[in-house]
Amino acid sequence: MTMKELGPIYWPGGLQTVPKGWTSFEFDEDKPLKIGVPARGAFNLFVKVSYDQGINGSYVTRFSVEVFEAVVKSLPYRLPYVLVPFYGSYDDMVEQVYSKDLDAAVGDTEIMAYRYQYAEFSQPYLESGLIMVVTAKPDKSKERWVFLETFTRRMWLITISMHTFIGFVIWLIEHAENPDLTRFGTVLWFSVTVLFFEHNKLSFTASLTSMLTISHLQPSVSDIDTLLRTNASVGCNRNSFIVGYLINVLGFKPKNIRKISSINDYPDAFRNGDIQAAFFVVPHAKVFLANYCKGFTMTGPTFKLGGFGFAFPKGSRLAFEFSEAILKVMENGEMPQLEEYLLISNNSCSQSTGVSDGLSSSLGPRPVAGLFFVSGRISAFAFLVATVRLARRHQHFIRAKLNGLRTCAFTFLTNCTQFVEFRFF
Repeated sequence: MTMKELGPIYWPGGLQTVPKGWTSFEFDEDKPLKIGVPARGAFNLFVKVSYDQGINGSYVTRFSVEVFEAVVKSLPYRLPYVLVPFYGSYDDMVEQVYSKDLDAAVGDTEIMAYRYQYAEFSQPYLESGLIMVVTAKPDKSKERWVFLETFTRRMWLITISMHTFIGFVIWLIEHAENPDLTRFGTVLWFSVTVLFFEHNKLSFTASLTSMLTISHLQPSVSDIDTLLRTNASVGCNRNSFIVGYLINVLGFKPKNIRKISSINDYPDAFRNGDIQAAFFVVPHAKVFLANYCKGFTMTGPTFKLGGFGFAFPKGSRLAFEFSEAILKVMENGEMPQLEEYLLISNNSCSQSTGVSDGLSSSLGPRPVAGLFFVSGRISAFAFLVATVRLARRHQHFIRAKLNGLRTCAFTFLTNCTQFVEFRFF
């Protein structure tokens, strides 16, 4: 007998959809899942553990917890859980999931290959990578000539050439009848004024304003090799995997690594000379620069990592269920809203700071190529007409000059012939 013959299925309460709680997973309401959260992370904007006197216990909030709660709501069943603060390192927390002391781990936990020997991970809910942050100062050497960067070199050459040519055509047509255009220098000045007039003025001003708004920052250290060569001290999160990554992958000496406990300690460490650079995962770097954008910038390459994810015991189907739920939260637009709120709500700077992408903000010729083409064709036609009119007006003078040139040429050739006959014959 088929489901069509049986008809619709009605669940208790008259529902035709599977209610939450009817699932292959069996959870005991009296024994909720123990979800570990990092209590000593350097960035409490992702996970913050606070003490509540009203309940005589701790409560956990912030971005990673909000993502977890949104994902749990997307599950097709009810998941009883309790958030348990963990006061060790992130690696220790993952190992607690392996030993079954914790049923899962939630937070700004990086998905790393070596951690898979202890736990399964969900789909990353936030992309990540390792990036370097250093101090930076405005590059004053570029401020004097910054106006030259408003256009590309090719744009400057085309613009100046076009306006000079157009000015010459105007002078050629009007100089005989317009006393103001008797000198070609007047026409050149006319071209300069036209260069920054109307649409060109708007484009130039907009591009220049953009460049003056965005500071030209010069990083104090441009690459990791410089840090290694000079034995410079670097900082990173005390409880993070970054300590081992700096030693085992990037080759830093353990004595040159300063372990820092809080986001607010980094500026003092830079100011006191304790560190010359700091290494963050990209989400942490964005939050740091949102709070301390003045005087700091990201630089160097970004080392790709697995991203932030949730850890579950080996073989647990929860990793698969959570991965699907994370995708649902991403697709319905809730995740981008949480990310935007994370950065905007903690942004104390009026300008954005980030890694230079190498893209120039100078205006090139392509946006106004049509204008150059039309004005060039019209000017060339006007130049041709003016030349023909000028030739007709002074045809007697031109003929006299041509006859003179013809006579000079004939005389020159005759003399050359006589010289050759005398010299060789």
